[in-house]
Amino acid sequence: MPTQDPTHGWKSADRAVTPVIATVTMVAISVVLAAVLGAAMLGLPGGLGAGPPSVTVDFTYRTVGNNYEVTASIHGGETVTKQNTGNLTLVADSGHERAALKTRYPLTGGDSIVLSSETEGPVPPGTDVRLVWTDPDERASVVIARGRTPF
Repeated sequence: MPTQDPTHGWKSADRAVTPVIATVTMVAISVVLAAVLGAAMLGLPGGLGAGPPSVTVDFTYRTVGNNYEVTASIHGGETVTKQNTGNLTLVADSGHERAALKTRYPLTGGDSIVLSSETEGPVPPGTDVRLVWTDPDERASVVIARGRTPF
């Protein structure tokens, strides 16, 4: 039974238990919260993908009548291979697109993908173009470069 101490108030044998329980509870909540947030941010349980290869890309535009031939040229960075890429596609908002054929892999500095009259047709002026990487499992895609044809 608790007794009253004139200098410190009520004495109890259970007095230190409450702060210990509070500390343990806060640590447990922090660990669970960190695990949930980590899984959500990393996209788990689907696993961690390697992501797109880091490449340097430049767009060039050549006039073809009233439209433009678009070339996405790789100038450096990692090599694009069958193992790290599902598709590498040059896409124009006008509906034109051209994928690099997998038989052309690996792609390294100096290689390019072209939208022209020989492939999927030239692109109208002022059209946004982008180079899109798709992972080998084709579950995720990332725009790795953007450009726009001149007006």
